[in-house]
Amino acid sequence: MGRTVTGAARRAQIVAAAIETIAELGLGGATFARIAERAGLSSTRMISYHFAGRDDLVTAVFTEIYSVAGGFIEPFVLGATSPARQLRGVIEGNMRFYAEHRAHVLAAHEIWHNHRRADGRLHYGMDAFELELVMLSEIARAGWASGEFRRFDPRILHTSLRHTFNGVAGLLSTDPELDLDACTRELVALFEGATRSLP
Repeated sequence: MGRTVTGAARRAQIVAAAIETIAELGLGGATFARIAERAGLSSTRMISYHFAGRDDLVTAVFTEIYSVAGGFIEPFVLGATSPARQLRGVIEGNMRFYAEHRAHVLAAHEIWHNHRRADGRLHYGMDAFELELVMLSEIARAGWASGEFRRFDPRILHTSLRHTFNGVAGLLSTDPELDLDACTRELVALFEGATRSLP
């Protein structure tokens, strides 16, 4: 048990260092040597012991970021009292996560755009956010039933939201002083206007 706990702690330490390194240096610059240095490891062999290779580590990083983001954003949605407020919660939760977990956001942005399979295809696409689509589809159906929302394709809403969030991440990567509160207000107004039931 002690060995298992120690191993899990070491993996978590490496993943945390990888997130910071990818956020700062990009995926190409995040070598095992740099990650090991940031993690305070004596050798890159300690990374290789816990991860089968670079792809395994990057997958673990993306999975960790997605898990942390999901846990952070969920209360913004579950605490809302109507479908329209739930949609607002999705936006506000994401933007608050961007404000409080900048390294996670920048690392995820870098991985999504640059992590490729052996055949050259991008490793991650919209399928990586399938659970988000399920959530938005449920919110949409509830909004149609309550009359708050007009009819729209939930997949298009999801794609639009996700790529908009990704665009904000791109802005954040080049502008550390980006006003995320202002971004939040603009996005809420934009998507509330786009989904609101017409009179």
